[in-house]
Amino acid sequence: MKNNNLPPPSYIAFDLTYRCALDCSFCFVKRNKLSCARELGLAGWLRLARSLGPGVKKFYLTGGEPLLLPFLPALVKRLKALGHSCLVTTGLGVSQAKAAALAEAGPDEIVVSVHGWPALHEKSARAGASWAKIAANLETIKARRPAGTRLTLWCTINRANHSKLYSVYKAMKALGPDTIAFNHLEFVTAADLSATKKLLKDCPGASTPLKASGELARGIDTAKLAAEISKIKAEAGDSVHFYPSLEGPALRAWYSLRGSFKKTGFCRGQFSAAWFSPAGETLTCQPLAVKINAAPGAGALETHNSPAYSSFRRLLIRNGGFLPACRRCGREPFTAPGRK
Repeated sequence: MKNNNLPPPSYIAFDLTYRCALDCSFCFVKRNKLSCARELGLAGWLRLARSLGPGVKKFYLTGGEPLLLPFLPALVKRLKALGHSCLVTTGLGVSQAKAAALAEAGPDEIVVSVHGWPALHEKSARAGASWAKIAANLETIKARRPAGTRLTLWCTINRANHSKLYSVYKAMKALGPDTIAFNHLEFVTAADLSATKKLLKDCPGASTPLKASGELARGIDTAKLAAEISKIKAEAGDSVHFYPSLEGPALRAWYSLRGSFKKTGFCRGQFSAAWFSPAGETLTCQPLAVKINAAPGAGALETHNSPAYSSFRRLLIRNGGFLPACRRCGREPFTAPGRK
């Protein structure tokens, strides 16, 4: 019989925790009230990593706030020792000792969330946010990181910062990162969520905790946003990245609540990647958070090639590579126009 199993995934996302000291209104985890009663420890994550088959992999260690877990530096070191690469996301609202330990562990990239100039960032991230702490920790990271550890500042475009995005860029640039990236606001309209839930009925046991979040886009003036993006690009050129890259009608359609943004490309995240909840459960991805329920006791690779996951992939293919709720997902590792 022909073996239709997919090769082992090469891009691995670990949601180490859904806990976070910050309270960003546009945060996917907060918005959809993701929670997990159980979290794996260091040994559990390493067992899961080893079970994912041979080959060098790219690990994405995220949350929530992964620096709440004291074993994060050790996990980075162990994954690196196995030959893999690591990217860590953080709000960096931690002690300088924790920032130093992460830097010294030597991840390939540390991505820090910054959503405005000092006062605006603190207002956006609310509880636990401190620009002074972020600035101090960034200096610690730059001083303690080994060669090859890249420092990226990541900003989510939202209602509070979109019309002054150039000022946000200048504040971020002053912090001295290697890279600056802006992510267009990710949200789900009620119509797209309803259509997605209807489609998921074709996959036994599949459901999503997504909630409609179109209100997040209300008040975003795309003409002002386009002007701010143009100012940033005129000064920074290709050194600043926007995910996804949107201009003109595409930018207006992305933020429109009345139309359905049409995304090009195909989601590769369900085929070449694997995403796991804090308890080690297989998810289709964090944005959809559909849990794949395979046979009891099935390992990660068995679940990756299980009938339940195959059913979900067939649903994706039948719908052109994305479900309606995926239309405003800007995660570039999962999209490539023209590729399938």
